[in-house]
Amino acid sequence: MNTFYKNHSKILIIFCTFLVLTVTFLYSCKQEDFVDEVSSSPGVLKFDYPSLVNAVNVGDITKGDDRIIFPVRIALENPANATFTVNIAPEPQLAISQTVTNGAVINFPDFSMPQSVEVRFGTKSVTFNVAVSASAIERNYGKNLVFAITLSNPSKSQKLDESKKSVVLTLNTADIAKIDELHFLSFTAAVSNPNQVVTQLTSPNLTANNVSFDNNGFSIKAQVDLGGKASRGFKTSIAYNADTLKKLLAKGLLPAGTAILTNAALDLNDVYLDDYKSSAIVEMRVNIDSIFARFPSKVAVAFTLSNPEKYQVNAAKSTLIYLIDPLRIFSDITKVLKNTSQPFKTSTIDPNQGRWGVLSGWLFNAQGNTHQSYSLTNELNGAYGSFDNNNSTQIAFESGYAASDAGKPGGSPTTPNITNGKIYQTVLLPAGTYKFDANVRGGVTTDNIKGAYSVAAIGTNIPDIAAPTTPANFVGRVAINGAGSKSFTFTLNAAATVSMGFVATLSGSQSVNISGVTLTRTLNP
Repeated sequence: MNTFYKNHSKILIIFCTFLVLTVTFLYSCKQEDFVDEVSSSPGVLKFDYPSLVNAVNVGDITKGDDRIIFPVRIALENPANATFTVNIAPEPQLAISQTVTNGAVINFPDFSMPQSVEVRFGTKSVTFNVAVSASAIERNYGKNLVFAITLSNPSKSQKLDESKKSVVLTLNTADIAKIDELHFLSFTAAVSNPNQVVTQLTSPNLTANNVSFDNNGFSIKAQVDLGGKASRGFKTSIAYNADTLKKLLAKGLLPAGTAILTNAALDLNDVYLDDYKSSAIVEMRVNIDSIFARFPSKVAVAFTLSNPEKYQVNAAKSTLIYLIDPLRIFSDITKVLKNTSQPFKTSTIDPNQGRWGVLSGWLFNAQGNTHQSYSLTNELNGAYGSFDNNNSTQIAFESGYAASDAGKPGGSPTTPNITNGKIYQTVLLPAGTYKFDANVRGGVTTDNIKGAYSVAAIGTNIPDIAAPTTPANFVGRVAINGAGSKSFTFTLNAAATVSMGFVATLSGSQSVNISGVTLTRTLNP
């Protein structure tokens, strides 16, 4: 009896196993188009499409968060006589060569697929999935995407139909996504206006517009928004848009005379939207020297979102334009002058002594540079003196001091007296009230005919010490009669060229040392 049950059990197990294998085989045949009769000859492989260029069937598409997927078919004329593989690759030049109405050619990684596909024994067709990024669809929304795929290198001596080894697929983006499903990048502060509404930057509204400045740069922070459902992170570029500024200027939408900067004046960074974030902050910096190089003109800058790694830019809100009015922002306008603080720069310096030199960026008369030194052949060498290399460098006048090596080869002669020595700069200033301030390390006793003064006058020169208020162009002065801040104010009722600086008449052992100057202006209301 036990033997009977054992034999029955074995028969039952064999039967069930056979049944499972049969069902599996039949199911496999259905899935892979398996046929009973297999030729011993290799199959001829081709894309199963009626023509070279074919539109993707929208009904075959499956949508994901960041891509769409659809099947692509490969067929054999005869069932495969062996299991083999065939390589798949993009063929961009073929896609480019096709004429497709309103077409936009895409390539990897905007679309992707397996590198190869396996064709199993006995099958007549096989499919593989192609994925197209949602970003590619959105960046080219309204167009027909065009991309090409080719078959190559089938294994086990299988053959390709050379006339159908490649296929060009087109995808109508408007059929794939609705306009309200799209992701658009935009600046939060941008205004949808065909004339590009300009944000005017003045002192009262800097904070409200997320703008600040320091000694080196003018910083503008702006928020970038992503419309639609956020997904994986990506970056987009910020480009300087001088062309838009030129158009606005030509149309009279920017004030006449507005200066347009170059890319060299800007420091722009890409903006990154992190994973599943819908906004990010970008900082754009403008070199402050570039603004003062055009002072007192207004300066316009424009920044545009461009080249996003994903999605597309909302053209109507892609650009921020700022009009920077330096007369309503900067009270400290020292940068309109040159070489105003330690360490001072020189245009030349005494090669023998190394102490006295000529200030770079300043103007002088002969009495402003009275120092000389003897060369090794005992000849007088050059004229220096507006620059003193002692005490961390300074603007200087000095007279009367006898050097220990005076008269010797390579030495210094006794410093001569100075009569109306002048060190100054000339600059065009708009109407306004100004203060010229000198930080004095050491001064001298001063009266109306000798000593030293800080002075300013309209024109291209500064007056002598004697009766300095007599010239009609005189605007202000202060005596340099000791250490500390020495300042004066002056008012211009109209734009004018103004010279400002220092004049000295010194005799005997006297010196004047200035470690820096500033020029400030009362802001326009």
